[in-house]
Amino acid sequence: MSTTAPPPTTAPAGGGGRGTAPAPSSADAQTAAGNRAGKRTGSPGGAKKRSKSRKPTVSSSSARAARARRLWSLVPVAALAAVSGLAYHRVFGMREVLPVVGLAATVPVLLVLLWSRPTDKHKPRPLVGSLAVSALAWSVAVSATLYRDDALAHALPTPDLLRRAGSDVLDAPRGILTTVLPAPGDAALLVLVSAGVWIAAFVGAELALRGTSSALPAVPGLLMLAVPVVLSTGAPGSNTAVLAGAVGAAGLLLVCRAPGRRSPGRMLAVGVPWVAVLAVLAGVVAPQMPGVGAPPDLRDKVSPPPPVRLASVNPLDRISAWLLTPDQPLFRVLGPAEPDRYWRLTVLDRYDGVTWYPVNGLRPTGGRVPEASDEDAKAAHSVQQITLDKLDGVWLPAADRPTRVDVPGDVDLAVDPDSGALATDAQLTPGMHYKVESSVPEYDPDRIQELPTVYDTANTALPEVDAAAEPIESIQEFRRLAIEATAGATFPYQQALRLANWLREKHRYDVTAVPGHSYRNLRFFLESSKEGTSEQFAAAFAVLARSIGLPTRVVVGFSRGTAEPDGSWRVDSGDVVAWPEVEFAEVGWVPFFPTPGEAGRTGAPKNDPADATPGGQVPPPAVNPPAPAEPSRTEKDADIADQVRPGASGPVPSTGGSGTPLWWWAVPLAVLLAAAGGQLGLAAVAPGIVRRRRRHGPPDMRLFGAWRQIGDRLAEIGMPAGGALTVREVAEYGEAKLPAEVGERLWPLAKLVNDTAYAGRAPLAEEADEAWRTCTEVEQAVSRSAERPRLRTRMRNRLAPRQLVASLRRETRG
Repeated sequence: MSTTAPPPTTAPAGGGGRGTAPAPSSADAQTAAGNRAGKRTGSPGGAKKRSKSRKPTVSSSSARAARARRLWSLVPVAALAAVSGLAYHRVFGMREVLPVVGLAATVPVLLVLLWSRPTDKHKPRPLVGSLAVSALAWSVAVSATLYRDDALAHALPTPDLLRRAGSDVLDAPRGILTTVLPAPGDAALLVLVSAGVWIAAFVGAELALRGTSSALPAVPGLLMLAVPVVLSTGAPGSNTAVLAGAVGAAGLLLVCRAPGRRSPGRMLAVGVPWVAVLAVLAGVVAPQMPGVGAPPDLRDKVSPPPPVRLASVNPLDRISAWLLTPDQPLFRVLGPAEPDRYWRLTVLDRYDGVTWYPVNGLRPTGGRVPEASDEDAKAAHSVQQITLDKLDGVWLPAADRPTRVDVPGDVDLAVDPDSGALATDAQLTPGMHYKVESSVPEYDPDRIQELPTVYDTANTALPEVDAAAEPIESIQEFRRLAIEATAGATFPYQQALRLANWLREKHRYDVTAVPGHSYRNLRFFLESSKEGTSEQFAAAFAVLARSIGLPTRVVVGFSRGTAEPDGSWRVDSGDVVAWPEVEFAEVGWVPFFPTPGEAGRTGAPKNDPADATPGGQVPPPAVNPPAPAEPSRTEKDADIADQVRPGASGPVPSTGGSGTPLWWWAVPLAVLLAAAGGQLGLAAVAPGIVRRRRRHGPPDMRLFGAWRQIGDRLAEIGMPAGGALTVREVAEYGEAKLPAEVGERLWPLAKLVNDTAYAGRAPLAEEADEAWRTCTEVEQAVSRSAERPRLRTRMRNRLAPRQLVASLRRETRG
């Protein structure tokens, strides 16, 4: 069979024609055959060529996915920064924080995105340039918002403004910690919010675009979140929602940056439900975690700034002037006012023998008044709208005790946290109005009469020497009068009631009386004129009560005022009144009204039934009389003031059948029994007294005390007493007589005692504590020792007067 070869294909000169292809050369044919063979057999050459041809496609898709994840992660980064700023809502209030946070959380992220250019064709620009652009943008942002009034053209920063902003950022934490929260929304404090959120957003965005870590971009926001959480300790509100939001934003960031080939949209579709569940769980669990509900309070670690200084006339000095022109309208109050309601103006708690001074612990506040510490008296909620008229000065009247003050306009408020007194930084003006929420205490005499007063030397102090260091004679006279006024009282509340009654009964109210409340004025009022205004009655009560140990202060305020047709109360200058207060444990400051005619909340005598109707006629009893009402506090106080408790008066001496007193032989017997009992009691407590004295003092004295204690215990099991042995000999004796594990511990202690006594070493507090632990082990070992004398012998040695006095004297000498 013959085979005919195909005719050769010839190409026209100059190239192939349309629809024809040039014949492949032999080299091309071999290459194509090799490629086909490599594809079939999996030769290295073929695989290499195939991988090279597909590598650009895989790399390009991975890069696009990674870039998309980085871009999408900027959203939770901004959200986490915003959450760290919204946590300041307890410090300033959400309305003050929200605009600052919105600007500071978004602008730096957008600037980082525009500057970094994370594309395949361009490398990110230098980080230094991004930092400079962001810093410049922040300075413009705070100048155009927080410091707008001081900025150039209300938008551009100046060098002085930049220095001020930087100083405010550094001082803001201390200012917040020394302010009653919520703090006022001042630029000097809000700049901390702007700076913290801006830094969190900028650093988080840079880490998200320039790095590959999944969790690292969340760190700046979480760190900045800790700042407001700590600064808001003690403020109203909760951080639960903020912590849940932070967990949600951090979880969303991890979802966006999770490695893999899934698109960001698919990742979010799968991860967002899980993140939502995690955020809800965080909101439920977070408040139960230790430290979250009550983070560390740094307020005690920060030295407070100087108290707010207010330039104003002392209201106590103005009482006489106000009473002589009683028809000046001072302010109006719209709100409930019971017959015994008083509007408090200020509190005076310091006395120098000449005048009482208003409280000086004023702190800035955004309107909140903290609750009084250690006060659990019942209280009624009251809301008042107060409009000022001719009242001047700096003190704001309100019902005691204010809890919240809302003053419209740019008015800086200050509050004394202890007393709740309110003030402003500027003089009051007619027409100024504000809203006050108060928690008005309701005192129960049945409970207060059982309570002691608070031990407070600051509120019981009276100047007792003059400028020449000579005793002031008035003090003894005040104490004598106070004892006379409270004679027979057996508890502090009764003392205060009887003192108020005594002042009302022995003295008269006269608006024309000589003003003043110095020692000399008070003596003239108490002993000579016996006439005064509430200034003298309140000041005299406070001074007399302090002379017998009752903690007192003076309050200046106004009575309820006159009812107006619109339901408000007009308070005039003639309504001014001062009253004293006494501080009782558990309930705080309790007011008393010693001024005649003040039917106040305490101390006033019972109303005579004959005065119930005009003409002095007692109304006939009703056919169906209502159930008896609960006695008022005034009625209870009158009953308590007249009480005589059992044991207040001494028992009448008993006599024998012959009429001869029995006390002639009882006195010597009592003396002998007292001497014997005293010796027994002293012998029983002497070791404990000595041991307690030795354990107190600086570390070196405590170290020596422990060594002397060890010597005394070793003396009980035979060691020679008297201090003739060296510390080495004492250690050797203890090692020989005590168990090995206890005796060995005496050697390092002996060396420490020698070094302290002769080498000038200053022992540490920890070393002194360790010395006493060694002493305790020695005492326990001695108590178990068989060589210890019997109890009878030990008691006989203790009861020896020479031994007893010697042990105590040896201790007191050193």
